[in-house]
Amino acid sequence: MSDTGHSALTSSLTDMMTSLMVIFVLLLVNYLGNRQSEIAQARSKTDEMQSQFSIKLREALINDVKVQKIDDYNLVVIVPEDKLQFESGMNQLNDAASIFLNQFVPVLLETYKQFESDVSLINVEGHTDKKLKENAANKYYNWDLSQERASAVMKFMFNYRKEASDSSAVDIDNFKQIALFGGRGPIECPYSEQDDEALRKTCRTVKFKIRLKSSEESKAIRDNLHGRLEGEK
Repeated sequence: MSDTGHSALTSSLTDMMTSLMVIFVLLLVNYLGNRQSEIAQARSKTDEMQSQFSIKLREALINDVKVQKIDDYNLVVIVPEDKLQFESGMNQLNDAASIFLNQFVPVLLETYKQFESDVSLINVEGHTDKKLKENAANKYYNWDLSQERASAVMKFMFNYRKEASDSSAVDIDNFKQIALFGGRGPIECPYSEQDDEALRKTCRTVKFKIRLKSSEESKAIRDNLHGRLEGEK
């Protein structure tokens, strides 16, 4: 190959690589722009839900429950320690917990109904202190106990009913599709077995975590719905 031909080939390869690099950069810029737009939209929706949830709680005179933002897609509901606590080693709802849930659950369900198309998951999360039951053979005792506590709250929620004519009534079957429960055991408890009972009992509670859909989740749901509709034709 002559020097001229070699030079022309080298120039062509250089031009091709430059073009590919430009295309890659443009695609990357477009992706980052779309991603930033998605995050901004998610942040706005999460802020809106946090605000509306807090307003509904105040309207129901539940002023000491806090709805906190974890990140752009997740909220957590912090319940005061005297509202939803369990006795040591127990998984049954006490009278105070039942009274609280009778006030709180309708607010949670009404908020879910308002944002139903945006909510990906509602997780009921049980917790324990670090004290092991005396003579407990199972080293995972507290993990099991925390899950049983979350299950007790979930069953209360599933059994909650409003009059069918109530405009704020929620389709419980739809709610069940996005509701989960689980146990975290003592992992978030900062107090040891030797600490005072008044401190340890604050760990024996349940938290509510809400996740909003990302664009990918929304697309998957739309595709799934479209597929089912096509199958019914």
